[in-house]
Amino acid sequence: MFQLNPLNLPDAWWQHTLMLLTSAFLGFVIAYRKGQLRLFKLIQHIEAGQESLARCQHQDLSAAVAILGDDLKKIEGIGPQIEKLLQQAHIWTYQALSLTSVEAIQHILDAAGPGFQMHDPATWPKQAQLAHRGLWDELLEWQLRLNGG
Repeated sequence: MFQLNPLNLPDAWWQHTLMLLTSAFLGFVIAYRKGQLRLFKLIQHIEAGQESLARCQHQDLSAAVAILGDDLKKIEGIGPQIEKLLQQAHIWTYQALSLTSVEAIQHILDAAGPGFQMHDPATWPKQAQLAHRGLWDELLEWQLRLNGG
């Protein structure tokens, strides 16, 4: 079996103690350095996350609304298929629809085929303007007076 004192030296105990203390010290130093490195990386990761959060908090939310878009189906005369056509033409929001001319909207409908040519977009920009401004009561009142578009 393994002998701790292969040469049978009478004072080998201090050599063993010295080796044990040296290896314990080296193990501690290595573990400490690895822990410090891991801690440094975690701190960097947290700081990067805080910077990203700060940038997000200071961004204009209008860009996010433009990406998500508005529910254009709330406009009288616009259904799911017409909403998809408008989105394909990069009209995602009430504001974008309110700034689009009736002729441009009619061109989008005409290009989509005969199934869409019967729709009349004459009031859509005005309805979209009311929706964009948040005047939902006025929009609803106007839509009740309209007859399908």
